[in-house]
Amino acid sequence: MPAYANISFQLPNVPYDEKLACCLAIMRKQHSELLPLRRSVKSLNLQHDKLKREIQEWRQKYQKTQEELKKVKRENEKLKEEIEKLTKTNKRYQVSLFDHGNFKNPNDKNKKEKGGQLGHPDTNRESYDDYASYPRKRLFAKTCGRCHRFLSRATSTRQKILLDILISPQIVKLILDSERQWCGKCKMEVNARDARTLPFTEYGVNTFMMTMILRFKSHASFSNIATVITISHGLKLSKSDVSNLLKQAKSYLKSAYERLIDAVRKGNVMYNDETGWLVNGEKAWMWIMANDKATVYFAAESRGKGIAEELYGNSQARSMHDGLSSYQNTIPKDKQCYCWAHFLRFIHEETVFQKEGSEAILFKDELVTIYHIKSNNPLYSLEKLKSVLRKRLNIVLKVKSKNQSILAIQQRLKTQKEGLINSLLYTKDGTNNLAERELRPMVINKKISNGSNTFNGMETTAILGSIVQTVGKKEENIISKLKLYIYKGVKEKYHQYAHTVFYDSS
Repeated sequence: MPAYANISFQLPNVPYDEKLACCLAIMRKQHSELLPLRRSVKSLNLQHDKLKREIQEWRQKYQKTQEELKKVKRENEKLKEEIEKLTKTNKRYQVSLFDHGNFKNPNDKNKKEKGGQLGHPDTNRESYDDYASYPRKRLFAKTCGRCHRFLSRATSTRQKILLDILISPQIVKLILDSERQWCGKCKMEVNARDARTLPFTEYGVNTFMMTMILRFKSHASFSNIATVITISHGLKLSKSDVSNLLKQAKSYLKSAYERLIDAVRKGNVMYNDETGWLVNGEKAWMWIMANDKATVYFAAESRGKGIAEELYGNSQARSMHDGLSSYQNTIPKDKQCYCWAHFLRFIHEETVFQKEGSEAILFKDELVTIYHIKSNNPLYSLEKLKSVLRKRLNIVLKVKSKNQSILAIQQRLKTQKEGLINSLLYTKDGTNNLAERELRPMVINKKISNGSNTFNGMETTAILGSIVQTVGKKEENIISKLKLYIYKGVKEKYHQYAHTVFYDSS
C-alpha cells in the first residue's frame, strides 16, 4: 500500500450535510466546466495540428526557395561568364575588323596607305591590257538626230573603250553519225566521238562546264543555273537536269579528285580546317585540305580524329590547323603547325578587359611582337629564326604572375609552343588563313542551298567544288583547265573516247 494510505486528514469540524453539499457543488462545477475545457482542448489541438502543417509547408517552401536561389545564383554565374565571353568576342571582332588589334605590332604606329599594298596582286586591268591589239571602228553620223540636217565628215575623233560580252541564245543542234569501225590488232570496235560529246548524255562539255562554274564560282542555285543557261545560251534546262549534270560530272572527275588529294599530301604544308554542313537537315561536316596549288573538300559525317587520319594518310607534309583535338591526336607532333591567328585572338579575348599598360597587356604585346619577328627580320636564316623564337617564347613561359589571363595564356602556349614555332618557320604568314579563304566558297554555298538532300549529293559538291576551286586559282585559265580535267577523266574511264576524230567532208 502507498505510504500515504495511513495518513489521516484532519478536517475541520463541519457538519456532514455541509460537507456533502460542498462536494456536490464542486463536482457540479467541475462537470459544468469539463465540456468547455474539452472543447477548448480539442480546438487547441486542431489549431496546433494546423500550425504544425503550416510550419511544415513553410519549411518546404523555404527549402524550395533556397534551392531556387542556389539555382538562380548558378545561372547568374553562368550568364556572367556568357556575357563576359560575348563581350570579349564582340570586342575582339571590333578591334580585328577596324583596328587590326590582334596582329598589329605594338611598335608600329604608322597608318596603312590607301590603295594597293606592297606585295598584293595587281588587279588594275589598265596595267596589263594591250590596247594596241584591240580592233578599231570609226563611227560617224550622216544627219543630226534632232533637226535631221546633213552632217559633213570630221578629222578629229573621241576615243572610247568598249568591253562587252556576246549573248548568243543559239544552241548547237547536231546529229553525229559515228562509223562503226574495227581494229584488227585490238580486235575491238572503234567508234569515233566528237570532242564536245560526253558519255551517256546528249549535253556537251560546254554545258557541263558552265553548270559547274555557275554552281561553284557564282554559288547559283539549280533554278538560277537553269534560268541563266536558258536566257543567255538558249538551252532550256530544268532543276533536275542541272542536278543530273552535276551528278554525271562527278563520275568524270572522280579520278582527278583523287589526284588532287595525292598532290596535297605530297606538298610541304597541308592547310586543314572544317565547317558544318547539313544533309537533309542532319548535321555533317565539310573538311578541307589545301595548299597554294590545290584545294580538296571532303564530305564526312563527323568531326572525329578518324576523318583527320584518313585525310592526312601517309603524308609527310606539315599540317597547319587551328588546334582541333582531331588533328592533335592524329598528326605526328613534329608535323603540326598551330595557327597564330587563333592564338592571338585567344590572347586578345583573355586580355580585353585589362587596362592599358597593365601586366597582362604588356604580356600580350610581347607575344604580338614575337609573331612579327619573322616579318621584321626577313634575312634571318631558318636556324636563326628558330633559335630566336624558342628563346623568346621560353622567356614568356617563365614569367611568374598571379593574373588569371596570363596563366591561361601560358597554359595554352605551353601546349602549342613547338607548333607555333613550326608555323612561322615553314609557312608564309604563320596562319591558317589560306584554308579559311578556300573554305569560304563552301560556306556561302551551304548558306544558299541549305546543305544537301543526300550524302551522295554532299560528296558530289565536295568533288566538283574541289576541281572548280583548284582550276579557278587563276581565273583566266579556268575554262581551258576545266575542259582538260573533264576530257582526261572521260578518256581514263571510257577508252572509246581516246580515238583521234576526223570529220567526213562529203
